Amino acid sequence: MSVVQFLQRFNGKDNDTPGTADNQKNQLVAAGNPNYMEVRRRGEGWNVLTSTALTPLAALPTTVARLEMFNNGSRLAVVSDLHLWRLLGTAVGLGENIFAMISTVKAAPTLTAQTLHSMSGKALIVPTALSEMVTGIGTTVIANGWQAYGPGAAYLGAATPGTGFHVPIDGKLIIPPSCSLCIQVTASVATASSFHVGVTFDWMDATLES
Repeated sequence: MSVVQFLQRFNGKDNDTPGTADNQKNQLVAAGNPNYMEVRRRGEGWNVLTSTALTPLAALPTTVARLEMFNNGSRLAVVSDLHLWRLLGTAVGLGENIFAMISTVKAAPTLTAQTLHSMSGKALIVPTALSEMVTGIGTTVIANGWQAYGPGAAYLGAATPGTGFHVPIDGKLIIPPSCSLCIQVTASVATASSFHVGVTFDWMDATLES
C-alpha cells in the first residue's frame, strides 16, 4: 500500500493526499505536534530523581552504578533526558559530568525504591521488586561501555546548592527488557560534594531487532 492509499484509508476520503520528496526520494514530512507529545499524551513518560544526594566519583566509572534503572517488563524504556543537580559544592572549583551505559541481560538489582513521576499527570509510582521498572542505588554492575553525556558543568568553590543541567538523549539510549540503564556521576573532586541525578524515559510497545 502506498502512502497516498494509506492516508486515503486513514482519513476516510477518496481524494488524493499529496506527498513531497527531495531529490534523493526522501519523504518530506512536517510534524504538526511537538516532539514527545503523543507518548506523553498517552501517559507513557516518567521522570526519576534520586531521593538522596550521591557522592561523585573522581575516576572513570567501572562496576558501581549510582542509579540503576532495570527494565522488568516487556516494553522498551526509551530515554529522553538525563539530568543532574548539585546539592553541595566544595571550597575549590568543581567540574561534574554524567556517565551512562546500558547493561547486557542481567538480574534485577536490589530494590531501592525511587519514585517515578508521570510527565502527564498520572499518579506517581513507587517501584517494588516486581514492578515494570525496578530502581537501585549504589548497585554493583558489569562495565559495558560507560560513556560521558552532556557538556558537563563547572562551578566555583561554594558549599551552597549549585548548578544543574539536563542532557537531551532523544532515544539514543534504550533499556531493553531484562537490562539496565546505569548512571554514575563523576567530578573533579569527590569529597565534600553531592548530587541528585535523574532520568526521563518513555515506555514504548516495541522490540529490539536481533
